[in-house]
Amino acid sequence: MFSIQISFAQTSINFANGNLDQAFKRSKTEQKPVCLLCYASWCPHCANMRVCVFNKPEVANFYNQHFICIQQDMEKGIGPEMHKKFVITSYPTFIFIDSSQTVIYRTTGEFTPLNFIQEGKNAITPQIQLPYLKKKFEMDVRNSNNCYTYLRALKKAGLDYTSVVRSYFDTQTDKQLLTEMNWRIFTNGIDDLNTRVFRFVLSHLKEYEFIASPERVQQKLTYTAKSILLPLIEINDTANYQINRKQLSEIHNFKIDSLIFTYDITLYKYSENWKAYRKITLLSTEKYVWNDYNLLKEIGDAFLKNISDTVALTKAIKWVKRSLIIQPEYETYLICAKLYRKLNDIPNAICMVKQAENEALKNDWNHKEADDLLIELPQK
Repeated sequence: MFSIQISFAQTSINFANGNLDQAFKRSKTEQKPVCLLCYASWCPHCANMRVCVFNKPEVANFYNQHFICIQQDMEKGIGPEMHKKFVITSYPTFIFIDSSQTVIYRTTGEFTPLNFIQEGKNAITPQIQLPYLKKKFEMDVRNSNNCYTYLRALKKAGLDYTSVVRSYFDTQTDKQLLTEMNWRIFTNGIDDLNTRVFRFVLSHLKEYEFIASPERVQQKLTYTAKSILLPLIEINDTANYQINRKQLSEIHNFKIDSLIFTYDITLYKYSENWKAYRKITLLSTEKYVWNDYNLLKEIGDAFLKNISDTVALTKAIKWVKRSLIIQPEYETYLICAKLYRKLNDIPNAICMVKQAENEALKNDWNHKEADDLLIELPQK
């Protein structure tokens, strides 16, 4: 369990036991901002910070000198209330608040001692603080540098930035969008395919490949597809998945189409829709994952366990044998052997089992499963 104890020596950060109201009273008296650590007992990054960072003398000296430090488990006591109030999205989150109870800086994640000290220095530097960046942006919403700087600060803080990006792009004509800085703001701030800016980018990919690079454009497209589709798969939201899948497929980008294929088969596997799984894999496996030995093996194994017709099994054998060409593996030989057995092709099944045994012997692995399978196969 992650638990930070009070230490009044300079060998560890003094995370005070007490609530925010008490911390703010001290903040006013001592003229120091509050540093609030938001953590969870199960969070390994939080635990690593405690073991490897908070107890470093240089870290302890800096934070004890410049901040009133307080910590709260976001899942215990008043934690859930604070979690909601501060909109915590990841752990650990460090929130720096001045004596007037204004959040001046936020950051998330696990840091090295040196980097954590730098985060503290950022928090007490007015030109880096959130209120300053917000005011500077709002004074000149058209300014791309101000927007980009504020956007990056909000992202780092784990805060919502959509209204900032939207306000800025509302000031930009289509012609003005074709700049390096606007590409940066777009790639950091927009993932919604239905926005004017995203639609503009999709219709001017060649221009953006010249402004940025083909690699950066592809990275953005792929990242967007992942960020849209993967959460829908994780909650099995097939309706919204299909809506967004259609939009993404209309981009006609090979890497996105390949990604959609892998997500499709994942979704069909989760829902045990083997009819749809069979259809899409027969249609697209060789097009999209011909060089992915692991996925070829997984598809072959799914066919082995859930699909029975000769045409499909024959295809599965082709895919598994392709996997073996790329990466010979004991388990893959056994899958191939079982597929042959399912087709009642005993000679080839025996051949694959023996190759599995050879692979195991070569690597000094246990090959009992191969031995047992060989015994089960009828011998001439």
